[in-house]
Formats: sequence, C-alpha cells, structure tokens
Amino acid sequence: MQQMLKEIIKETIAPLYKAKGYKKRGNNFAKDCGEFALTVNIQSSRWNTADEVEFTINTGIFTDKLFGTFYDFAPPQFPTEVNSVLRQRITELKNIPDHWYKLSSDTNIEELKKQIEADIETVIFSYFERFNSIDDVIKEMEQYEEQGKYETPHFLTILYHAYGYSDKAKKRIKESYKRAKYDSQKEYTKELAERLGIS
Repeated sequence: MQQMLKEIIKETIAPLYKAKGYKKRGNNFAKDCGEFALTVNIQSSRWNTADEVEFTINTGIFTDKLFGTFYDFAPPQFPTEVNSVLRQRITELKNIPDHWYKLSSDTNIEELKKQIEADIETVIFSYFERFNSIDDVIKEMEQYEEQGKYETPHFLTILYHAYGYSDKAKKRIKESYKRAKYDSQKEYTKELAERLGIS
C-alpha cells in the first residue's frame, strides 16, 4: 500500500501542483509568491502498516521573516509547511471532522483519486487564491485570531514589524509580555523584542 501512495503522489497529486507552478521536494510542494510561499505537505500516518495506509494533506503560508527572529536559524532552502503560518489541514479547510484518506485492499483507487483531485482543485487552490500579497496573509492571521483559532502570537508581531506596522508590533509584544504566565515566556518575549529592535 505504501507503493500505491507513492504512485498516487506521482501520478495524481504532483501533476496538479506542477501545473500551478509548484516545485516538489519529497512529499512537499511549494510555490514562491515573492514575499511568501504557498506550501503543501502530504503527511502519512505514523500508524501505517503494510496492509493499510492513511494520509492527509496539510497547507501553510511560509515567510522567511520568522527566521533569525522567532526561529534562531537560517530559513530552509525549500519552504515547508511545518515552518509556516496559517497551517491548515484539508479537513479544516473543508470544515469537517478530521478524516484521513485510506488505502487498503478494499479501497476503490479510482474513486479515491477523484476525491483527492477534487479536494486539491476546489478546496486547496480556492483557499490559496485569497493570498495575493503579504497584507492578505496578515489580514487572514488577524481574522484567525479574532475567531480564537490557535496561532503563535509572535508570528503576527514579527510580520507587523517586518512590513512597516511598527506601532502594532510594539503594542502586541507589550501585551504578550503582560499576558505571559511564566518567567520563561517573559524572558523569551524580551529576547524577541531585542531581536526586533523594540524597546
């Protein structure tokens, strides 16, 4: 079944992304949009066996502004979903309970391929069409925060600072410091402020 997954990625998934200008590395796809990159990861379940394989599709928006600030190392040469903001699984984008694609001896492979194609074309590509500029990314992150969706609060602070919204960045980092419950959180927030040049 693992070989079948490789074939689905190669013959069904990869051509869809490559047609849209994405590059591929392993089970990751990325499209450079200038100030950010659109990222996709095909994630296999850790519980897969020889007879049954489960996998899902994760998406994200990658920005190198998090590196040297939030991440204390240089950005990877290939943008990945795991180091992205606005990370969303396909089921979250469809607003349904978490569900993984399954491959087993009972799977109708052609029907599964059709489902994957439909999810990529009508859900993921439609979602990514929202992002034409870094301001679109920032606005989406603000909306997520308003809706109470989890996103590391420092990510938005860093983007505010990087793209000229210095007053918003200062306000957020002060609020983060006040809300910090532990000394380690306060120390990290102070360290981040120093990296950003915020007093």
